[in-house]
Amino acid sequence: MNEQKVFPFRARLDKRGAAEMRRMRSERTGWLTPYEVETLFSDAMWAGQGASLEVSVPARTSDDGLAWVRARFDRLRRRGIGVRVRRDEDWRFRDVVNAPPS
Repeated sequence: MNEQKVFPFRARLDKRGAAEMRRMRSERTGWLTPYEVETLFSDAMWAGQGASLEVSVPARTSDDGLAWVRARFDRLRRRGIGVRVRRDEDWRFRDVVNAPPS
């Protein structure tokens, strides 16, 4: 079964050019849908070897959820792109749309 998961996320893509010592930085936030995964993956591929992608998810994301997000970006590591997926312990996400009434 191919289970779709969606997570709130923050991502930063960094690339420092060796010759010109200029830095490229791209930041995104939103919901990590399959489309966003593809977009982040493509952006990192465009940045090329030596780039680094950091993806943060809320502190309460489960171990399985964290592993699922990491698996989406594993192929980037094999292409020389640094990938870090982590929980942001300061980020206490609350889904107000699906929250029970208080």
